[in-house]
Amino acid sequence: MSAGNSADARADAVLRAARPTGLFARLKAALGFPAALPAEAVTLARNSRAGAEGERRTAALVRPLANEGWFGLFDRSIPGMHSANVDIFLVAPSGDVVPVDAKLWHRNDEVCEVNGRLFHGEKDYGSVIGSVRFETSRMAEALRSALRRRGHTRPVSVTPLIAMHNAPVAGGGFTLDGVRIVPAEDLVAVLQTMTGRPDPWWAGTVAALASKVLPRYEEGDPR
Repeated sequence: MSAGNSADARADAVLRAARPTGLFARLKAALGFPAALPAEAVTLARNSRAGAEGERRTAALVRPLANEGWFGLFDRSIPGMHSANVDIFLVAPSGDVVPVDAKLWHRNDEVCEVNGRLFHGEKDYGSVIGSVRFETSRMAEALRSALRRRGHTRPVSVTPLIAMHNAPVAGGGFTLDGVRIVPAEDLVAVLQTMTGRPDPWWAGTVAALASKVLPRYEEGDPR
């Protein structure tokens, strides 16, 4: 499954579930009158489409890093979490890990930190940081446990990152509660500063285990 597919599937499922199915609705459709969908469903679907587009744009940015020894996993399940996925899971040439959450928010307001919380203009998105931190902890523990079971005791650095498309980011990027928020156009340059000395064998080992620990995401999969 490629980047953005699960978000697109989520949007399709929301619209299907919201579409009227009664006799009157079918008659209107037969006559060429589209059924009106609930505003909430339309908003949810629109947000999912934006998420899918953000994931695809981010994937296009990071895929060339493979030429520098990076490994990338796209749209993967998070162990023990129902209906949750990591957009992009990167393993640096050093074996350090960077889970990337892609966001595509409107450009009219700045993304910034206010009293320790993430804001987009006047809207509080503090829950985004909490979700990223929790999901990262689940992925990190699953990966480290898998490494230990295979006799690897070497520590693995895991640093979550949010790549922000469209919306300007205060200060050109900042870190909030351990999560780095960077403008998407600076993503690759930032990633290249987050890796230590290359170790191809170790990076490959971490990536291979991550591919098993984080299976391909399928909507509704209760892993």
